[in-house]
Amino acid sequence: MANATVGVGTYAGEAARPYVAAAVLSADTIANGYISVLENVHSKAVLRKFSGAAIQLNDDCAFTTPGSDQLTLGEAVLDAAALKVNEQVCNADLRATWESAQMRGQSSNAPADFTTFAAQYVAAKVAEGIENNIWHGKYDHTDGATGTGTYQSFAGLMAAIVAATPGEEDLLTGVTTSANILGRITALAVPNVIAGDPETKLFMSRAMKQLYYTALAGTQNLPFIAEGQANFFQGYDIITPAGMPDDTFLFAQKSNLYFGTNLLTDHINASVLDLQGVTGDDVTRVIMQFSGGCQIVDAAAIAVARRSS
Repeated sequence: MANATVGVGTYAGEAARPYVAAAVLSADTIANGYISVLENVHSKAVLRKFSGAAIQLNDDCAFTTPGSDQLTLGEAVLDAAALKVNEQVCNADLRATWESAQMRGQSSNAPADFTTFAAQYVAAKVAEGIENNIWHGKYDHTDGATGTGTYQSFAGLMAAIVAATPGEEDLLTGVTTSANILGRITALAVPNVIAGDPETKLFMSRAMKQLYYTALAGTQNLPFIAEGQANFFQGYDIITPAGMPDDTFLFAQKSNLYFGTNLLTDHINASVLDLQGVTGDDVTRVIMQFSGGCQIVDAAAIAVARRSS
């Protein structure tokens, strides 16, 4: 009798949600609520924004609009790219290295605890990839070019910001150091529409925050005072997402930065498959299918300093 096919686990639609959602939503930026997340985007989502509206003198009985200041409805389209994870491990390696006592004979399948570990590992790598693409996707922070760079799964927030022409932008040359970081941030004007708003945050990388702390410590007679000050800049909270690019400083609000995915649709999939009894290949595969993409709503309400060379 032929060996039975062992289905370690294949999940689609709602059944896949606990596995795919755990991977995607574990990305640092998403898990910490630094940006807005839409979980029901299959392909595209339209982000609406209002502008205009003004008070008028009520000196007659007519209904008149305020002319150039009248209420206007605009939109930005978030495109969610179809994404997949295809990984496999050789079962022979498992027999040699992964608790081989649990694997009986040359034709043994992967042990259950390994498949759990493999799924968890891949989920962690998915979270890492999502995080890096949210900020770096199709954007090279070293020269400011869009469409290039290490991460190409989908266009991230920096690519969207550059494409939309932000309200305030400084193009930096050369790397940021502790000697010049204060000047680089201070030179960036925050748009009036978000200036002084407690919801406005200053985003920078963790490496840049370290330089910021060093710069502050150098200005204090008691350097430990800089520890508390380094969490703020001119009253704005400093946010340091794991995937934030170096040499980049962004003033923005959560309501203006979006990530979209299809976690609440039927178009997601998660599988851990042993192929020995199916194709004869002595491998275990981990598969995930989902979508992801980024967009900003209002470029005028963003200030960014970034590398141009």
